[in-house]
Amino acid sequence: PAPPGEKPASGPESQSPEAHPEAHPESQSASQSASQSARAKKVNLFGLEVSASERNAKRALVGAASFLVAINCIGLPFVLPKFRRFLGAPYVPMKAATVDILFQQVLPTWARTRPAGVQKAQGIVGLRLVDFGSGDGRIVSKAAVHGMRAVGYELNPYLFWWSRLRQRRALANAPGSGEFRLANAWSANLREADVVTFYGRPGAGFMALAAAKCENELPQHAAVVSHFFEIPGWEHLLVQDVQGLKLYDLSLRSKSRAGEDSSE
Repeated sequence: PAPPGEKPASGPESQSPEAHPEAHPESQSASQSASQSARAKKVNLFGLEVSASERNAKRALVGAASFLVAINCIGLPFVLPKFRRFLGAPYVPMKAATVDILFQQVLPTWARTRPAGVQKAQGIVGLRLVDFGSGDGRIVSKAAVHGMRAVGYELNPYLFWWSRLRQRRALANAPGSGEFRLANAWSANLREADVVTFYGRPGAGFMALAAAKCENELPQHAAVVSHFFEIPGWEHLLVQDVQGLKLYDLSLRSKSRAGEDSSE
């Protein structure tokens, strides 16, 4: 006991828990939240069991989901050609030497054989070309350089913008015209085209679908150039095969039909 005349000490050691009953719930809740945040949880992430706190586990899952969404968005343009509605071939650029042969030999030779009523005085100058899957734009650009009016259809946005940037200067100085469209080539209107070019592929019916579209829409005296791959059922229309460039003359359709009728 304190001596007479002196007050009891008021230090923290002298205070009993009953003096501040409200201090205990706060400290207990704080310690509980700290223990919960520090508590580790096991998370199965892509087959791997990872031990992490609840907050870090949520961050990891959100990050993984965002990564997967980004990867799918980036890779989608390269996957679309596998679907029937957007059916196409993988991007394989034509060699520069082969492009030169196309516009300096193959197409001019074909143009000289066209009937007088549709033949151009300057060969391929002024003819209209449609390129299925224009890729980096080299065919459209070279066609414009040789005086043609060319349109390239490309479904891949990366290749579309790359072709516009890469061929901008060549198209600006070309005597002809060139245009790139970010669109599905199967929606292209071929009824006024003179030449259609594409780099096809076997399987999935691509060549047969391309042949059907060209045969239904192209004018009588048009030509189709397939790089490397043959068009099934068009053997009687093949007039040139130079360095893998196969030119099919659709004006021979009427001759073959006339031959079939006479044989009957």
